[in-house]
Amino acid sequence: MRMLRLLAPLASLALFAAPGTTPTSTELALTSADGFALKGTLTLPAAKGKVPVVILAHQFRADRTGWAPLAERLAARGIGTLALDLRGHGASTQKNGAEVAVTADFMASAKAVGFDQIPADLAQAATWLRKQPGVDGRRIGLAGSSVGAFSVILAAPEVKPVAVLSLSPAGTGAFGEGARERLKGAQLRGRATSLVLASLGDKDAFENAQVLKDLPGVSLNLKEGDEHGFAYLKERADLMVIFFGEYLTYHHTGKAYAETTAKKPTTPGNVINDQTLANQKAKTTK
Repeated sequence: MRMLRLLAPLASLALFAAPGTTPTSTELALTSADGFALKGTLTLPAAKGKVPVVILAHQFRADRTGWAPLAERLAARGIGTLALDLRGHGASTQKNGAEVAVTADFMASAKAVGFDQIPADLAQAATWLRKQPGVDGRRIGLAGSSVGAFSVILAAPEVKPVAVLSLSPAGTGAFGEGARERLKGAQLRGRATSLVLASLGDKDAFENAQVLKDLPGVSLNLKEGDEHGFAYLKERADLMVIFFGEYLTYHHTGKAYAETTAKKPTTPGNVINDQTLANQKAKTTK
């Protein structure tokens, strides 16, 4: 499994515009196994052929719009997004015809809404996504923030993404006894390349990051302070786009993931740097 080391200053990394003009949007409407009416938006950049897509799972008391800074950058890179309103949030607050929404109390909301079912919701959304025209079902990514970040790792064995972005994986208590062991097991079974961001002062997220740090395929990015979840989008959205561009675009060969990773490049550490991006840009202009 290929490992990621991002060394280049982000200011020097140029993003490539996707071909085409106006992106297209399709609304998702699904009903979960326990009756939640789930809503989301699939946005695909205008392109020839099928495109990779990242499924986005937001943090507690947010909604799908919180991912806008990342979604816009991904679209410019030719990568689509499926932004969900998680159960109990945004437009996904109807359960069996009754209003069931989160409150300011995280654990009370987790119990009432069923946060432990979010990974199953993501898997259901991935099944829907792979049936949509214009989507390359072999090149699916997952991105989550906070409780969404914990959920995307748990969902990976079912979704089978190529790459996973986990911003401050937190909300451990919402997933019951043995949640961290299940988190570790899901990363091992999911086999995705995972980029995990956490702050040293963000206790739950930092401890979960430590559980994941030595596992195959995991690259851990720690920083000082207590920034959490969407707060990383302000200064690190380009890092996230480079990550997905690397794993969903640059090295895709059309083969199954296991076959692709068996023939990994010999470049030390698979470094993404100025020369790597210059080479890729040169290829696109030929």
